Amino acid sequence: MGELGASLSRASSVRRALSVLEMEVEQINKGHYEHYMQKEIHEQPESLTTTMRGRLIRRGSSKSKSVLLGGLKDHLKTIRRSRRIVFIGCGTSYNAALAARPILEELSGIPVTMEIASDLLDREGPIYREDTAVFVSQSGETADTLLALQYALDNGALCVGITNTVGSAIARNTHCGVHINAGAEIGVASTKAYTSQIVVMAMLALAIGGDTISNQARREAIVDGLHELP
Repeated sequence: MGELGASLSRASSVRRALSVLEMEVEQINKGHYEHYMQKEIHEQPESLTTTMRGRLIRRGSSKSKSVLLGGLKDHLKTIRRSRRIVFIGCGTSYNAALAARPILEELSGIPVTMEIASDLLDREGPIYREDTAVFVSQSGETADTLLALQYALDNGALCVGITNTVGSAIARNTHCGVHINAGAEIGVASTKAYTSQIVVMAMLALAIGGDTISNQARREAIVDGLHELP
């Protein structure tokens, strides 16, 4: 029992940083809705407006239309030089990337591939220094996506996070990223986080393709469409 007791001795205490969530009680109450998923479906116009606030620019009489993603601005040149963009996620987040893929390829002119995080890890699929790897996770704590992030970092790729949670592990450990700002999502089946993820990826496509003259009219039409969406 002596050896076993020694091996099971209490681990030294772990000190973790505390993060305070600034959240109104109304955000996590069901209100007059029967369940959270119903509430979150009806919150989508509000969550999409918040996702785009300060990022979708339509200014002046000339109606100059553009996108400003502050978390990416220092890395856009590197992303534009990438040989491919790899989107990595699980479940709903993977499907959001799949839905946004056509617009990403059209505006960026860069090949876009999709990976389910667990499958990438099982195969030890190739990730290169010239790749941009984009990690999509509502919580920012998805276990397989976190493991895939470490794998991509070890392989030297530029790692971008798209999450709904400030201070999450994926937000902390990627080189840069975008918060979707959809608000707390309590329903298990994703609703507003899914639509906000797609809008963020559309804005990412606009930002990457923002230096090309040839698709300017198309970009401006997409900005108008996003503005009308909520």
